[in-house]
Amino acid sequence: MIKKLKIRFVATIMIILSLVFLLIIGSINYFNYQSSERQSMALLSALAENDGMAPRETPMVPGSSDHLPPDLFEREKTFSVKVNPATNLFSVNGSTNTSLESAEVLELANQMLNKNKASGTLSGYRYLIVEKPYGQLLVFVDQRISNALADRLLSTSLIIGSITLFVLFFVSLFLANLMVKPVEETFEKQKRFISDASHELKTPLSVISVNADVLEGDIGANKYLSHIQSESIRMNTLVNSLLTLARLDSSKPIGVYSPFDLSNAVESIALTFESIAFEEHKNYTLKITDGISYLGDANKIKQVVAILIDNAIKNADDDGLVELILKRVDDTIHLEVFNTGAGIPEDQQDKIFQRFYRYDASRSKATGGYGLGLAIAKSIVDEHQGTIRVSSEVGSWVRFTVIL
Repeated sequence: MIKKLKIRFVATIMIILSLVFLLIIGSINYFNYQSSERQSMALLSALAENDGMAPRETPMVPGSSDHLPPDLFEREKTFSVKVNPATNLFSVNGSTNTSLESAEVLELANQMLNKNKASGTLSGYRYLIVEKPYGQLLVFVDQRISNALADRLLSTSLIIGSITLFVLFFVSLFLANLMVKPVEETFEKQKRFISDASHELKTPLSVISVNADVLEGDIGANKYLSHIQSESIRMNTLVNSLLTLARLDSSKPIGVYSPFDLSNAVESIALTFESIAFEEHKNYTLKITDGISYLGDANKIKQVVAILIDNAIKNADDDGLVELILKRVDDTIHLEVFNTGAGIPEDQQDKIFQRFYRYDASRSKATGGYGLGLAIAKSIVDEHQGTIRVSSEVGSWVRFTVIL
């Protein structure tokens, strides 16, 4: 439980930090991209308004009260192409020179015109096309350097963020150990108290039970003695359950794992409940697949089977069905215990494995339960790296499934 609490704490902290870092990194890169786009469009608009030439006064950034950087036109590599469809004349930066660079610019201009879009990007260039009296004016700016810088900013921020998260993981692990330590100490004290108290109670309960039996032999049947005997049996059951839980809570495995015939083990413990089911007027059926072997603690697995069958018989309705199924499903072993009856509400199904939890206290009191059986079963299944789950239809049936 303490280990799960640490893992949950660290996982929660890391998820929150990851989301915060992603939000910060994403915001920085997004606003950097938007700023670059606004500057590029402002620069292109200024060139278009000035017929492809750099304006004398620094223009404003659209949607802002800020001016563009004064040296922007000198820093950025811009081109303007004038197109006269009537004469099929191209003019690059005010000249009809057909140099190699001009030829490349004209090739880009042709590709931009073929896209039939007033603005956009092409091969790392941001362009803008406006209509003029002489035809069309294409202005575009080389964004390849700024795009490379933006990519470098993104990769750098991701690397720094990853390194920071890696460091914060160990910080959160240290904080988790620090914060969980008082809880762990309290839990250990609680386990020690339960174990010590249970051991101390066993002796007086045994004395009470033996003396009650002796008195019954001397004075005969007596209702007060029968009350003492029944309550001592109930208390012995509770003490034994508490001791079992204390042993299961130990950090070291206390069982001996060895291969055994699971089919025979389940059948042997299930047959002992036939007489009880008959006396309780339950229809009891077994469907056990032969030859299933398992590596684990046979006694503990038998205890799980006994807990589930006992629980099913106690909670089945009169003349209801109690059914045990053992089968192999692919690479797993499924143990199912089914009974008809009142069922378990969906909002209670996760709670029934908690210690001392009884969703129907009146029924549990009548059947002598303390709400520890299913908690013990879950602890044993968890120790064997398995899972236990419950499904139910209220007013109809309940099924417990153990997957090993």
